[in-house]
Amino acid sequence: MSVSIYYTARRNKPLTKEEQQAIDSLIKEYSVEKEISEYLETGKGFNWEPFCVYGPDPSEPDIIFEGSTRLPDNSKEAIWEGLQHWSLLLSAIRCVIPDAKWNVHVNDHELIWDEEYSEYDLSK
Repeated sequence: MSVSIYYTARRNKPLTKEEQQAIDSLIKEYSVEKEISEYLETGKGFNWEPFCVYGPDPSEPDIIFEGSTRLPDNSKEAIWEGLQHWSLLLSAIRCVIPDAKWNVHVNDHELIWDEEYSEYDLSK
């Protein structure tokens, strides 16, 4: 059974060009394409999947960002490492569009946003 992280941001106005560019840059920065290639070529490392953003048509009119990504699950630490990695990316994206209403969860467990540190708190 696979475990995925799901993310949705809602706002009454669409992403600006600048916001979209910042998000695209962050997604590129946090890319795991090299890790995916290494795993496929050698079998070493985690069985990552790329970060997935749905689009271009949102599932509801006020959704400005949404997607889901399966977490790696081929070792004891894979899911935890994947969750940490993608929550750091989602924290950075949330900082780009802080005025949106966010929902980030892993299957049925909602991730809690820590206002003080501007990141998802994985300890809760």
